[in-house]
Amino acid sequence: MSSRRWADQPLVQLTLVRFREFWREPEAIFWVFVFPILLAAGLGLAFRNRPPEAIGIAAVTPELARSLRQEKLLEVEQLSAAAAEEALRTGKVALLAAPAAGGAVVYRYDDTNPEGRTARMLAEGAIQRAAGRVDPVPTSDRLMREPGSRYIDFLIPGLLGMNLMGSAMWGLGFAIVDARRKKLMKRLIATPMPRHDYLLSFVLARLLLLVVEVGVLLGSAPGYSRSPCAVPCWNSRRYVF
Repeated sequence: MSSRRWADQPLVQLTLVRFREFWREPEAIFWVFVFPILLAAGLGLAFRNRPPEAIGIAAVTPELARSLRQEKLLEVEQLSAAAAEEALRTGKVALLAAPAAGGAVVYRYDDTNPEGRTARMLAEGAIQRAAGRVDPVPTSDRLMREPGSRYIDFLIPGLLGMNLMGSAMWGLGFAIVDARRKKLMKRLIATPMPRHDYLLSFVLARLLLLVVEVGVLLGSAPGYSRSPCAVPCWNSRRYVF
């Protein structure tokens, strides 16, 4: 009897009504659960961190090609002078390296092209090192892979905020206005239901649904957190955006 009396409480029944209204609306389920997951997956894949890509350049002589291949970020192709000119003109390579009189090297590239400028710096460093240049100051690289620097790290909190704001607005304000428009408010007020229970049912339903929304979005965001306890099924497969 006690359990039945608890289940018959107006607040419990009204909260159950809120959940039934939500689950009976396919559009609400799509916008609350499916759409944020699709948006996170699409944007996360489109703007994921990628390793640096090698820049294609052309070298006229085997000696230049051998020296330039010491730079890992350059994809060197040895071509004849005419073929190298054609490749540079059509954009197949970003830079052309050719020998000049007195052992000099001539670089041909478009200085308005960012890839051309980058290839010029990389090629110059590779050729000078191959010729025996020694840097007077030793340097080293320390790569960082910290959570929070990736696109997905601030996309997911933004989607959570947008989703919670939208669902709160449409799940609370619109539902009350819609109930009044359909004349349901008058019928509910005519029942023994306490009026404060009507508003509390919206708050309680939103709080309970909030846990599900956050859990679904975080659990379906591959690689959102690098900690071993977060989304282990995705991190174990190294599906990282």
